[in-house]
Amino acid sequence: MAIREHDALLRWGGLAAWLGVGVPIWLHSAVAPGRFAGWLAAYLLFAAAFWITAGGGRSVSGKSTRRAELGLLVLQTACVLALVLLLCDGFEGTLLVLIAMQLASRVSRRTGFAWIAVQSVLLAVAIAVHWSPRPAILLGPPYLGFQILAFLAFESLEKLARTNAELRSARELLAQSSRAAERLRIARELHDAVGHRLVALSLNLEVASHRAEGEALEPLQVARSLSRQVLTDIGEIVDALGQTERLDLRRALEALTEEIPRPRVHLRLPEGLAVEDAAVAHLLLRCCQEIVTNAAKHAQAENLWLDVVQEDGAIEVRARDDGRGAESVAAGRGLAGMRERLESAGGSLEVATKPGMGFAVAALVPVRRGA
Repeated sequence: MAIREHDALLRWGGLAAWLGVGVPIWLHSAVAPGRFAGWLAAYLLFAAAFWITAGGGRSVSGKSTRRAELGLLVLQTACVLALVLLLCDGFEGTLLVLIAMQLASRVSRRTGFAWIAVQSVLLAVAIAVHWSPRPAILLGPPYLGFQILAFLAFESLEKLARTNAELRSARELLAQSSRAAERLRIARELHDAVGHRLVALSLNLEVASHRAEGEALEPLQVARSLSRQVLTDIGEIVDALGQTERLDLRRALEALTEEIPRPRVHLRLPEGLAVEDAAVAHLLLRCCQEIVTNAAKHAQAENLWLDVVQEDGAIEVRARDDGRGAESVAAGRGLAGMRERLESAGGSLEVATKPGMGFAVAALVPVRRGA
């Protein structure tokens, strides 16, 4: 999965901020070699950890885990505190703002604010130790505000990315449904307008051929034959246009999952997945959207495995995540609405969960042949 645009901006913008924090120390002429060596180690270690996590964690041993990413963020906070304690220049809080940006896509708002509060207090303590309480009081509150603002801004970007992915998938299905509806409309117009007049023309030519004599008879018979052939061709065209176009559900689901920031969706689809009934295709798409949303908002999952199985007469969506799980399934509005829509279409919904085991969802929808 490619790094998203705002991930790339965070990476390169963050490295620019990182360089800006280090320049005053590099230009300082009276720096003890021993302290500078420790500062440099923490400075470079922060950059390495930031480069990994700012890209969405996709470089962590090839397969990121939530625990590994959070561990790297803790390491970054520790590096910032080490920088302050060794050679403080007053700008290290900028690096904590970068950490707050990354937290937005990994933890809930409550957890994020708690994390920001703790690392802001630790920053103030480190400044007080290195300098005195007065600069700690002066620098702590502004950096706390900057971190909260950065967290909320990147949280909004994550929600926007998820919404855009859902809109793209819905637009894909809508475009397919519109094409199918237009084909059906054209078929009906050909049948009702052109076909009706051709039948009338053929009947009149037949009557005329019975009354004609001599040289006029042959052209009338040719015209009658041609009209019958055209009527047959129109019938074949109408039949072809009137056939229901199978909606490519695969494209819509891929559009939904490819840009979802959190959780990472591992999608598995059968070859040639397509649905003739537009209502069923839309229902399946909304079901998958709700599963992804729940995994992100409530389960706080890092990964979501989404399998779509197409069997004779039915399509089943099987999903599981690696989120925190719960003691029981709380039927919120989204889950209750999804269950109601599935049952009204003759389907079913099953949800299972345990603390620390994530959620498992099985949604079954019958598919009507030739609908």
